Amino acid sequence: MATAVRQPDTGEQAGLRLGARLRWQGGTYRVLVLQGAEVQLGCLDEEGADARALVEAVVGADDFALLDEDLQGLEREQVTDTSRLSLLSEADLKLVRDWERHLREIEDGVPPDAEEGAVPRPGYDPDRFTVRQRLAAKATEMKTLGFRHASAGTLERRRRAYQARGVFGLIREIVPGSPWGRTDERVVKLLLAEVKSGLGESDGDASRLYERLQAAVWREHEAEYDKLMISRATFYRLLGRLGINVASLHWPTDRRLDEANGAVPPYTPTRARRLGEQVQIDSTGLDIIAIGDDGRPVQVELTAAIDVVSRTIIGAMIVPKVRGRGPRGRRLGGRATRSFDAVLMLAQALAPMPARPGWSPRALAEHSEMPYADLVACDPRMAGAAARPVIRPRMVVVDHGKIFNSEHFDDVCRMLRIKVRPARERTATDKAIIESTFNAIKRRFSQYVAGYTGSDLKRRGKHVADGPLWSLNELQDLLNEWIALDWQQKPHDGLRSPFLPGLTISPNRMYATLVAAEGHVPLVLTAHENRKLLPFNYLKVTDKGVRIGNRTYNSEALQEYKNRHTQIPGQGRRWQIRYSPYAPRFVWLWDHNKDDWVEAEFIHQRLISDEWTEWTWEQATLAVLEDGGHKEDQRRIAREVSRLRERARRGPDPDTVRVPQLFTGPILDLDVPVADPYEGIPDPDPATVVRAPALTMAAEHFLHAPRPAPPPLPADPGTETDTDVEPAVAGQPAATGGKGVQEPARAYRTGALSLRGGAAEVFGITQQPAPRPAPPPTAEPGAEEDDGEAS
Repeated sequence: MATAVRQPDTGEQAGLRLGARLRWQGGTYRVLVLQGAEVQLGCLDEEGADARALVEAVVGADDFALLDEDLQGLEREQVTDTSRLSLLSEADLKLVRDWERHLREIEDGVPPDAEEGAVPRPGYDPDRFTVRQRLAAKATEMKTLGFRHASAGTLERRRRAYQARGVFGLIREIVPGSPWGRTDERVVKLLLAEVKSGLGESDGDASRLYERLQAAVWREHEAEYDKLMISRATFYRLLGRLGINVASLHWPTDRRLDEANGAVPPYTPTRARRLGEQVQIDSTGLDIIAIGDDGRPVQVELTAAIDVVSRTIIGAMIVPKVRGRGPRGRRLGGRATRSFDAVLMLAQALAPMPARPGWSPRALAEHSEMPYADLVACDPRMAGAAARPVIRPRMVVVDHGKIFNSEHFDDVCRMLRIKVRPARERTATDKAIIESTFNAIKRRFSQYVAGYTGSDLKRRGKHVADGPLWSLNELQDLLNEWIALDWQQKPHDGLRSPFLPGLTISPNRMYATLVAAEGHVPLVLTAHENRKLLPFNYLKVTDKGVRIGNRTYNSEALQEYKNRHTQIPGQGRRWQIRYSPYAPRFVWLWDHNKDDWVEAEFIHQRLISDEWTEWTWEQATLAVLEDGGHKEDQRRIAREVSRLRERARRGPDPDTVRVPQLFTGPILDLDVPVADPYEGIPDPDPATVVRAPALTMAAEHFLHAPRPAPPPLPADPGTETDTDVEPAVAGQPAATGGKGVQEPARAYRTGALSLRGGAAEVFGITQQPAPRPAPPPTAEPGAEEDDGEAS
């Protein structure tokens, strides 16, 4: 009868032991027999069945895991790390070994130093007592021996740590002094997360980082905050243990990001053996100001593609970089590199670069190290071309920018049979060649061009935008000439001759060497195929044509497709309309049935009568909206495009006065509330309003001329006049003691003519009193007779 024999070289080294519980192929089992390379498993599930399999098949399964008594997963065993034992003191080493001895007795029933054939002590026999019972017995024993922190839970935790990481696990559990001291590992993780999240922020002190750590610990572990949070002094010591320099928190943002995303040694160079095997594409600011389509200075952005094996810049495109205006999500007039620009650069790489009049003769392909005669025989387009090779990309490496993640860029690469491989996020080393190329372009080209701004505002010269500037097209021509004349023909440090490794060669010489070995098959794209590179929309043709954005296109040929079905399931009457953002005057409908294009023109092109782009149209739309117009007013926008082109031809207007808005500082409440003098007074009743008397003389008479005094009355003889008596009321005769002299009324009180006084005084001046009838004289004896005689 065959007996089961344990094979430690197979089962135990693979993590299996007799009686161990495990998960395998969706079920839970117990190891019954280990014999050679096979293991017999007893199923612990109610409806399961026992199994017999190879040890390698069991431990190599995806769902394999060792289980504890509660059928919870354990960490896989690793090779024990004993390197830290030599760094421990004698007391710590003795403590670790004592704990190891007790844990081994719980696991095996006998201590590791027991003699062969020793019998387990009472309470520790694995065949009679469960793990929980053995843990309880050991906890009681160790407390009796004076061990601190020797509860059954602590024993179970340290037993698992010993099973998972050996003695190293015990060191972490028993001996204080981990790589970050006594600080909880959760706090360390939160600190590292806060350091990482602050890389792109403005610089700050370590005190700010400490306060953010406090907030993070409170947010994640509010119930254990007092237990977990460390002091400020411990925080600074922890930064030193983690290798975080406090001074690095004050570094410039770019330097901190570069330090965090830099290459990790050992450095592995990018390798390629064939032309176009790997092409790296990226975008960067060119540190140059140019004149935009509207005649204003704009920043520019460069998108370039470089072949790794030959270091050839197979494509480079300059575009303006302008921030749009308006609320987020609806901004207009903005411009930067788009997916269509990357597609145009790929198309540029598949065709020879034409030489422009005025270029240096050394910039031509026929005067370079390229095999000009063979290339012209293979591709007639090379006749008169610039000294830049044509290399067809087989794979492009791009970052996670929106322009490279767009469906349009991916569709074009798939159509041209180009593989797209995204680089890892924020890992500049995956595109190290193009990054170093950008630095070389700025050092060898940008700083020699008019309008150079430097890498940041601190390095920018004064009045750069006021000097002579190149237009965007002129700047593109300058860059193309520099690529053909300088970059492609100057020896590159990363290129070595295959025959003389100590000799550096130029990109054109490397291309000539490689093309002679593998040959060259040009990919010629006709106008019919180039239209397939354009962005497109699926639109329905109506009697007014088609609309792209806020522009309408129509033609007689296009009207033949009005309300016509495409015969494509799910597409209905929506046809594929292609357009070029750099030449939006025309659009093309693709008839897939005939494999032909139908052209349509912008209906208001006659109002523009000039070349224009989609960016110019957006600038004109923005100007119309700011002037109170509507986005759908195509006529007005077309006239604004024509005006922008005219202003661009004239250049910027230096006579335009720009009045800045007043700087008001912080807003303060400076208005003191004043009580309303009419508060509480009821509104007047119109029925009770009485018309004021009119003035009987002009204003200049009573404001500037005194009232004439009346003539003095004749005084009776023998009557004395009291000159010391003044009239009591202005305008009334003074009282006299007898027949005195009447004084004139006082029209003013201060000696100057004014209206100060009561209304009675004012109207007493301006209105004469009504004449009163004189009283009849007292008759004297004999008067009537005299009167009658006189009459």
